[in-house]
Amino acid sequence: MEIKERIIQTLIEIADKFQKIESEWCIIGSSAMILSDLNLQDTSDIDILTTKAGSNELQHLLREYMETTPETKEDELFRSNFSRFKLPLMDLEVMGGLQVKRNGRWQDVDVEDFYELSIGTMTVKIPTLDEQKRLLLLFGRDKDLKRIKLFK
Repeated sequence: MEIKERIIQTLIEIADKFQKIESEWCIIGSSAMILSDLNLQDTSDIDILTTKAGSNELQHLLREYMETTPETKEDELFRSNFSRFKLPLMDLEVMGGLQVKRNGRWQDVDVEDFYELSIGTMTVKIPTLDEQKRLLLLFGRDKDLKRIKLFK
């Protein structure tokens, strides 16, 4: 199964849970790029950006899949109410109230412009291409800066 189909099938599998949360949420990162038909070949997870409350809601609704002590790799760059869920086809990573450290200060990460995509019975929000580029520049890691070339 190709990666875009794995993302879609994973979202369809948990759509009923996502429809129960009250908080706003958006798919970001590699999965957003793939769903936007950019030429990215693979990703290991679906990144969900939401509020701290939204993260708490998903931790409750998806507790059967939740890792109890997920490791995070870049705590000096990112902080959030973080959780990882091990789903059959791929992982889901949820970042509630995500902040990125820039110039020694923590700043909130928000999606300012998005489009909606119907997947199964739900509508998901995905940052516009310009917004995805802005987020990659904000994150500023080598892998993010390399991915910007895919937007050309």
